[in-house]
Amino acid sequence: MNDLLFVLAGAVLLFEMGFWVLRARELVETASDRVPLVDPKRIALLPKNAPLISVVVPAHNEEAVIRDCLQSVLEQDYPRLELILVDDRSTDNTLAVAEQLAGEKAPFKIVKVTDLPQGWTGKCHALHAGVRHASGEWLAFLDADSTLHKSAIAQCYHEAVNAHVNMITLSPQFVMKTFWEKALQPTFAAMSCILFPLARVNDPSSPVASANGMFYLINRQAYDKIDGHRDVRNLAVEDIGIGMRVKASGLGLLFANGRKLLRTRMYTNFSQVVDGWTRILSASMNYRMSTVLKYLGVHVLMSFPAFVLALCFFAPAARELWPNTWFILPAVVTLGASAVSAFYCTQMGAPKKLSGLFGLGNLMLIWVFIVIVKKILMKDALQWRGTTYQTSTYQPTRLNPVSSGLYHSSAGSALEEMN
Repeated sequence: MNDLLFVLAGAVLLFEMGFWVLRARELVETASDRVPLVDPKRIALLPKNAPLISVVVPAHNEEAVIRDCLQSVLEQDYPRLELILVDDRSTDNTLAVAEQLAGEKAPFKIVKVTDLPQGWTGKCHALHAGVRHASGEWLAFLDADSTLHKSAIAQCYHEAVNAHVNMITLSPQFVMKTFWEKALQPTFAAMSCILFPLARVNDPSSPVASANGMFYLINRQAYDKIDGHRDVRNLAVEDIGIGMRVKASGLGLLFANGRKLLRTRMYTNFSQVVDGWTRILSASMNYRMSTVLKYLGVHVLMSFPAFVLALCFFAPAARELWPNTWFILPAVVTLGASAVSAFYCTQMGAPKKLSGLFGLGNLMLIWVFIVIVKKILMKDALQWRGTTYQTSTYQPTRLNPVSSGLYHSSAGSALEEMN
């Protein structure tokens, strides 16, 4: 019995070591030029006749943050910009704050949405409504809880043109103020990177695709070619759906590190973080039970209690067998966890000291997976920003309806067709 426990404990430690090695490899690829870090200090060369870019900002009860968001757009150094705020059925002072800012700074379009058509999520419908009032050759979508560096639009347009892609999206710097934000946000964001490794997102030969709805810039013709937000109207992660459609159509997609350009505070308390990431991660896995259970099992094995338990059964026998080297495997696991967690924080623009909270974050991630399992089994209705969508349940959707064969299409030829 003791021998069996020793073998199982060793297997768990080897699994954990392999997990961290794989994450390290992904992070090295992410830190390479395959995932560019967009630097606002770089000179963005723009054509003399720079295209008009329409920035669409959807807002539902965002009175606390909408002023900073809109002001960051109005202060952009890009020469031809059009700002469109979509007030999506707000019941607070969002509209009043926006109208006051428009009077103080510069006029911008305000679109008022008063109802939600059947089969649409609120955000998708708001973005769709905003695009109908947009005149730009390029469209930028920015969440109301996010702010941009003054050169973000110019830098992203420059990056997209240089990379010959029709869509660019950014990973943000997370603004985290409360303990639970600091404990959970980095771990949950890292889980998103595990589901969608950014280096593979940027690899035209890989079917992996994603996007970040906090901010992305897309060519208007490309947007129309994939039928815009109409084709993802019922998705809880419409941004990922858009990214998948752009890449699968051969239109060119770039996911860049935008921690110097984009700042966001996604959530402000424990319940918001857990509920929000439950929605995001479940939809990112397309509500597939097999996928959820796989990652649940992985993160149970990667948890701190599992490491301690494995170490307790491994160490006594290992000390007898290898008295001078028994500690190497546990040490490698510990060092791997510390280094990779710190590297994740660096890539997110978060303090490295927050890596010490990854163990707690992983336990909460396990809880989120368990909640997702329950929601899939019960076929719960999607709840998002105060709205319950009875027609959108925790069941597989058309997140990526395109056959894998289309991933072999030539991005270059599609780009030539667009431009």
